[in-house]
Amino acid sequence: MKSATIRRAFLAVPRERFLPEVAEREGLERVYQDQAIVTVKDERGTPASSSSQPSMMASMLEQLDLRPGQRVLEVGAGTGYNAALLAKLVGARGQVVSVELDPATARGARRALANVKSHAKVVRGDGREGWPPGAPYDRIIVTASAPDVPGAWHEQLADGSLLELPLRLPPGGAAQAIVTLRKQGDALRSEALLHGGFMPLRDAPGGPVPAPLPTLSATEQIDQRRQSLASLSGAALRRLSAARRQRLLSLALSEPRTRGLGLRAPRGALGLYLTLEAPEDRLVGGWRRPGVISQNGDGVALLAGGAKTLTRIESYGEGDAEVLLLRLVEEWKDRGRPTGDDLRVEVRFRGGAGSVDLSWEP
Repeated sequence: MKSATIRRAFLAVPRERFLPEVAEREGLERVYQDQAIVTVKDERGTPASSSSQPSMMASMLEQLDLRPGQRVLEVGAGTGYNAALLAKLVGARGQVVSVELDPATARGARRALANVKSHAKVVRGDGREGWPPGAPYDRIIVTASAPDVPGAWHEQLADGSLLELPLRLPPGGAAQAIVTLRKQGDALRSEALLHGGFMPLRDAPGGPVPAPLPTLSATEQIDQRRQSLASLSGAALRRLSAARRQRLLSLALSEPRTRGLGLRAPRGALGLYLTLEAPEDRLVGGWRRPGVISQNGDGVALLAGGAKTLTRIESYGEGDAEVLLLRLVEEWKDRGRPTGDDLRVEVRFRGGAGSVDLSWEP
């Protein structure tokens, strides 16, 4: 953590008070691992709410530039842990309102906040509508991903103030970037971007989260050891027949052709560029191995490397996927290897949800 103020807030708010069942079942060591912890699943068994990864929470709080005395709206209460941190950062003179759609989640967050004597307030409502009684806000932070920016958030934000949200990219797409936007009149303009992802906003109390992307996967389990052998996901898989999807997965299980990139590309930077610039009907993969499929679905090419960098292309089947992926990498290099700091997000409002425009700085 860069900020001593944020470090003190984390030290002052005990995470185990917001995850009592996890602490009792798995111990404090589990609670204080730097990992997201799922707390609610929907009827399909899909995670619907969680306590976010602490390092990601800290980075988001850094970007939000919180000050004592500010009025803050949080969309999505979760366990209440983030609201408690917000309340510490704005101090006794500040106000924090967390709006939560699900009644059971709201009740649990209220109990936890009362347990640590936090002055943060949890209210029941649809976060897309904000919370008008507390407006205008100096900061709005959204802890669930959204395909667009509802007009209510813009309306309830004071001019010159900040909104931070996980925005699905391209607008309404499947990839995410956590964008910090400043209100300037009838527009919001980006000031910072983080790589990360959150569960989507739900449409109804207790309702299922939107279905995940189409996914092809093969898993091996021997005794107690379970490992993924291959996984491909993306909306592009929908256009393929069942037979072609099966063939594509079998190809991904074979030995790849490997081609070095000749550089160590930052994973977040090149992955974000690929997500935004690759044709939507060809894009597959994810954070670990983003890539593209061939035009007819008989080949796939994926970027691979270490934890923080991408260093090579691994290709399977027909070669036009490799050609496309290599072209996209070369375009990224020719543009000066842009990162998230070079992506400009502008949201304009003319009634209703905002219109999102993305552009790379020259």
